[in-house]
Amino acid sequence: MNSWSEDPRLRLLGSQTAGGVQEPAIQVLQRLNETEVSVTVSAEANDAARVAVAAFVTMIARLVPRVVVYDPSGDGRLPNNWWQAASWADLLHRLTPVRPVTELPPTRRISVGFGVVEPGCDVYVGGGDWNVVLADRPVSMEIGANHGLGLHAAGCLAVSQVLIKVLADLGFPGVEVTGTVETNLIDHRLRLVNDQDLAVTDPAAGFEVGRTGFLGVGSVGTSAMALLATACSPVLNGSLPAAAWSAALEVTAVDNDAFDPDRNPYRYPALLGGETGKKATEMVKRLQQLGLTAEAHDTDVAIWNTSKKEPGWHGVVISSVDTLSGRLDVADVLSKATLSAGVLGTELHVQWERFADRFSCPFCDFVRAEPPLTQAGVYSQVTGIPIPRVLALLQDGAVLEPSDVDMAIAAGRVPAPRRDALVSAPLSDLIRQAYAEAEMRSHADASADVANGDREVIAVASPQVSWFAGALIAAELVKHMLGLPTVDRRVDLDVAGLPAGIVRRPPADATGTCICHSGVRRRWYRTMYGDSAATEGGCS
Repeated sequence: MNSWSEDPRLRLLGSQTAGGVQEPAIQVLQRLNETEVSVTVSAEANDAARVAVAAFVTMIARLVPRVVVYDPSGDGRLPNNWWQAASWADLLHRLTPVRPVTELPPTRRISVGFGVVEPGCDVYVGGGDWNVVLADRPVSMEIGANHGLGLHAAGCLAVSQVLIKVLADLGFPGVEVTGTVETNLIDHRLRLVNDQDLAVTDPAAGFEVGRTGFLGVGSVGTSAMALLATACSPVLNGSLPAAAWSAALEVTAVDNDAFDPDRNPYRYPALLGGETGKKATEMVKRLQQLGLTAEAHDTDVAIWNTSKKEPGWHGVVISSVDTLSGRLDVADVLSKATLSAGVLGTELHVQWERFADRFSCPFCDFVRAEPPLTQAGVYSQVTGIPIPRVLALLQDGAVLEPSDVDMAIAAGRVPAPRRDALVSAPLSDLIRQAYAEAEMRSHADASADVANGDREVIAVASPQVSWFAGALIAAELVKHMLGLPTVDRRVDLDVAGLPAGIVRRPPADATGTCICHSGVRRRWYRTMYGDSAATEGGCS
C-alpha cells in the first residue's frame, strides 16, 4: 500500500510544511481505503447503458480498492467497449495497474444503482442518450439508448456523490443530491428532453463536423476521443446512426507529449495504466482498430499548423490545451469552428467558438492573463524558486530539475518525501493549481489558516471531471452531426455541484488586444469560409 506521500490519488497543495499535512492526508486515504462501492445494473440496461456503467466502474475503481458489480440479468459479460473488457471481472482485472491496494477491512459500503427501481441503494443513476438523472431514490433508465452519453454524464456525477458521502466532513467540496435532479445535454436546463425536443431541423448540416481535429490529447482529449468512438465506432456501436457517423468522421490528433504511466492514468479514464508512447499516435492506433479514419501528428500545434497542406481547418478543432502559448496557437489555426474545453479542479466549461463574430474566440479568455513577469513573481513566492528560473520553467515542455525541487523543500513549500515524485514534473505541480482534481480544505482551524495564508490543501484525483468534459464534447459533435441544436455558446458547470450547468454567450475581448481584432486574420477567415463569421448561435 502506498504511503500518504506516494499515493497517486492525492496531491498536496498549499504551504505543505513538513509534517503539517500528514494527518489530513492519512485520514483521506484511510476513508477511501475503508470504502467498498457496490454497483447494481438494471435488468433493462442495453449495451449502450452497460458501457456507461463500465465507465463508472473504471473511474471509481481508481479511487477505492473494493468495487463489486451486481448484474442479475446477465452472466457478467460486457458488450464491446473502449477498454476491451469481456466481462465485469475482466474490466476490474485490466484496471489492476491503477487500482489502490489496502489491507484495511471495509467499514462503509456505498451502493450505486443504474436504472434500479427498487429501494436499497445510496445513489441512483438514470437517463439515456441525452438525459441525465441523479437521485437518492429509485429511477429508471431510458430504453433503447444508442450511445448513452447522458448516462455517462450521470455516472460522472455519481462518482462525485460517492466521494462526497465518504469525504465531505474532511473538506471534500460538493453538494449531496436530495430528491431527484434531472437535466440534459441538449440545452442543459433542469428538465428532461423528449422526441419533440430532438426533432432534426436541418439534416443537410449533418456531417459538417466530420473533419475533427483534436489539438491536445490530454485527459480531456483522450476522454472525448474514447467517448466519440463509443458513439460512432462500428465496432463499439451497432446502431444505424453510428454507421453513418463513422463513415463521415476523419479524426486528426495533434500532441507532442508522451503518456506517463506513473501519472496519467489517475485522471485519464480512457487509460488502463502502463500506457507509454506518444499520446496522439497511441490514441489514433486505437481509433483505427475501431474502424475510424484517423491520423496522428506527434508535434505541437504551431508546427502542425504551418505544415498543413492548406490553411485553416474546414471542420472543427477540439481544443483542450491550457497554456497561454498553446491557446494562441489554436486560435491561429483559424479553424471554421472550435470547440474548447477548460478544466480547473472540479469546474469545467465547453464552448463553441468562431473567429471575429462578436463572441469569444479561442484566445479571448486568455488575452487578459497576467504578464509573464508578474505571473513569474507570484509563482516564485509560492514555490521558493527564483524568478529567472520560474520564467524558464514557464516555457512549453520545461520540467522541474532536482535543484528546483530542493529549493522548494528548503523554502518549506513541499515536504521532502515528495521530492522524487516532483522531479521531472511541470511547475504547476508546485503551485496552488489543480487539474481534474478536487481541492479539499480541512474545516478545522480554517479561519486561522486562511488568515495566515497557510491553509493546507489536499487535491484528490477526480477522473470523473475529464470524462464529463469528454461526454460534453462528444455530445456536441454528435448533436451537430444529427442536426440537433448545439450549446449556445458555452456551458459552465461543476461536476461536484448540482444542477449541472449554466449556458451563456461570452462576448469577444473588448480591449482590442486579442488576435481576433487582427485585420489580416479576419480577411483570411472570410476568404476561406465566406461571411460565416456573422453567425451567432452555437456552431451552426
